[in-house]
Amino acid sequence: MLLVVWSVSAFLLEVPSGAWADLVDRRRLLVASGVVYVAAFLTWLTWPSFWGFLLGFVLWSVSDAMHSGTWEAYLFDQLADHGASASYGRIRARAESVALVVMAAAIAVAAPLHQLGGYPLVGWASAAVAVVHVGVTLSLPRAGQGRHRAEPDDPVPDRTTPRAVAPTPETSGGPDTWRGTLAAGLRHARGSQPVRRILLGYAAIVALVGFDEFLPLVLAADGITVGGVALVMAAIVLLEAVATWLADRVALLRGARHAALVGVAGLLLAGGAWWSGWVAAAALACGYALASSAYVAGDVRLQHALEESAPRATVTSVASVVAELGFLVTLACVGLATLVLDLTTVVAATALVLTLPAVLAAWRMPAGRA
Repeated sequence: MLLVVWSVSAFLLEVPSGAWADLVDRRRLLVASGVVYVAAFLTWLTWPSFWGFLLGFVLWSVSDAMHSGTWEAYLFDQLADHGASASYGRIRARAESVALVVMAAAIAVAAPLHQLGGYPLVGWASAAVAVVHVGVTLSLPRAGQGRHRAEPDDPVPDRTTPRAVAPTPETSGGPDTWRGTLAAGLRHARGSQPVRRILLGYAAIVALVGFDEFLPLVLAADGITVGGVALVMAAIVLLEAVATWLADRVALLRGARHAALVGVAGLLLAGGAWWSGWVAAAALACGYALASSAYVAGDVRLQHALEESAPRATVTSVASVVAELGFLVTLACVGLATLVLDLTTVVAATALVLTLPAVLAAWRMPAGRA
């Protein structure tokens, strides 16, 4: 139930918070997201009951919604202000890889911390890291405020037209402006053909990335021991970090080459679920790493496809919602099919089925060039 509340809360807040990120100082919104994240940990530590954990999960989802879309738009606009928007893919890819390595290190440190001081020590250490995150966010340069001020009748920007001039700051801040920004973002996501193709590809590739929830179960069903599963999952995270490091190059692929990469990822996931032994584990690791790289590359493509006048954070939040829908498709397909078939067969068959739309969507996605 806690995970359901967390998922639903983030789903409902994702796009509305993205609209706010197109109206206010994005750096402040990122700081607020970090503060709410700290509050989630403190709630879990000081109120260790069902309702305390429920409130903590809601705070966590609020923090995620405030951060998602805001960070990508902040980073791209900061680079654009310095004439370096072409570097977005490289920086975004490297940051994702570093985050994965740090996450793997945190997982490794959690076990000895728990042995030393139990749940409280792990919790307070996590809260301390979240406080450090807020401090780092405070050190970021102030974002350019008000790139886009949407009105309800704003046309969808066309990539062949000159850049629009942003309206004056006096139009910002009110609920009508927020609703106008939200509507403009949704219209842009629906009306811009390059953006629409990227969003479809986003959902399709996330449907493949969503199999990560079942990887430990597939490995265990293949007879790999608990310790072996832990080693394989650690290797998968490290291989994913290597693959996402190259996501900026993946973002440059288009047509048959991009479709081939996504197709190989899906086939490796399907084969890894169907085969057995360490060959299967290696196939799962490689397939998931390729899918993850294509997923990060999808954000690079999206940021370069958006006009400067577009509500960038709002459209990026729409992409996050679309990605969540792709993930839910995977969960639903596997969950329902396992009622009548064994897990490995279901994962293999579902991966094959979902690979086809992912390949077709990848074929049509524009490259992530400035």
